[in-house]
Amino acid sequence: MTPNELTGIQKREQICSRIEAVKLRDIMSTDFPYVSPDEHLTDVLKKMGNLDLHEIPVSQDGERLMGVVSYGTLLKRRNLSTSSKAGSISIMPQEITPDTLVTEVAEAFLTSGFRQIPVVSGQNMQGMVTRTDLIGIIKDIKELRDLKVYDIMTEDVQTIGSEDPVDAAVLSMKNLTIRTLPVVDDEGQLTGIIGIKQVANYNWREKKRETVGEVTGDNSPVEIKVSSIALSSVYTVRSTSTLGDAVDEMLKHNISTLPVVDEGDLVGILTKYDIIELLASFRQRDMVYTQITGLDQDDRYAVDEIDSIITQSLHKIAKISRPMLFTLHVTKYHANGGNLKYSLNGRLITEGRIWVASAVDWDIIRATTSLMQRFERRVIEKKEEKVANRKKNKNGRD
Repeated sequence: MTPNELTGIQKREQICSRIEAVKLRDIMSTDFPYVSPDEHLTDVLKKMGNLDLHEIPVSQDGERLMGVVSYGTLLKRRNLSTSSKAGSISIMPQEITPDTLVTEVAEAFLTSGFRQIPVVSGQNMQGMVTRTDLIGIIKDIKELRDLKVYDIMTEDVQTIGSEDPVDAAVLSMKNLTIRTLPVVDDEGQLTGIIGIKQVANYNWREKKRETVGEVTGDNSPVEIKVSSIALSSVYTVRSTSTLGDAVDEMLKHNISTLPVVDEGDLVGILTKYDIIELLASFRQRDMVYTQITGLDQDDRYAVDEIDSIITQSLHKIAKISRPMLFTLHVTKYHANGGNLKYSLNGRLITEGRIWVASAVDWDIIRATTSLMQRFERRVIEKKEEKVANRKKNKNGRD
């Protein structure tokens, strides 16, 4: 182990200690709303919308947790009746206690996709912790605060057209397992942003004879365009901004997503999820935390082979730099001729760096292989660059 590698490990351990020194009971909220198991979905959604919540606990008395109603869960059940009761559509979240380490909580956010998670002792709720509570930690750790947005942003941005139907946004969110989409015009310029909250209010509202002022002869709502419900005020950030500045923007405006715009061009997107991934990567674990999202039932046959390709590649990378966290998102779309094509976006966090790569192919196995080869090449190239710089500095001293 070289002195530089040892220094990197020691610095990582120091950052981990500073993250985990933050106690959950000090950042969670002890005053939180809830719904009763007998409340109808219409009333639940109204409360969630008014309180700007993506999840809300279900409880009879405000103490015993009976489950959580989540926008993410509802998005997968579009035909759900608005008269459904909260108790019948809630799910139990992973158990988080006041003593759970912050890095473990970050991992729970990744696994569940939640934005709020109840904190319990036994079966009784003690509070609620949010992604916002966690990302605030970034501001107090210089090494994380000074990272650049381009270090962790996603470059392959999934967008929706302003003239596209809302149903297309719903389908994209469902297929991509994301909750926010930048809205662009015909020229690809950013014009707005649409989130699951806007979609949920449209998708599950009670049927009326008139909807958004548009009426058809048979009293059915016409196809509503994304521009009708999208937010036109969009806060953005530059790729060269610091992560600390980006967090400040998110906290100041109470937003979860920042499109990354350089010279008027949409070059990436930064979300609270990305920052939570960064925090989760510092969790002490024996194995690399790996998560694959976006696969549908038709692709399940390939899971074992995809996992094998990723595992073999991470083993190779581990000989150079220890992998801490790897996430892969799969998107499937119709290309020329109507054939399905796969777009893969991966993020790898090692002890000393954050790596982002993407790959596109007609075959998901070839796409996975190509993606992992790109990660391997980049890690090797970075190592060779460091070796060359050390030789150059040594020769300069001789």
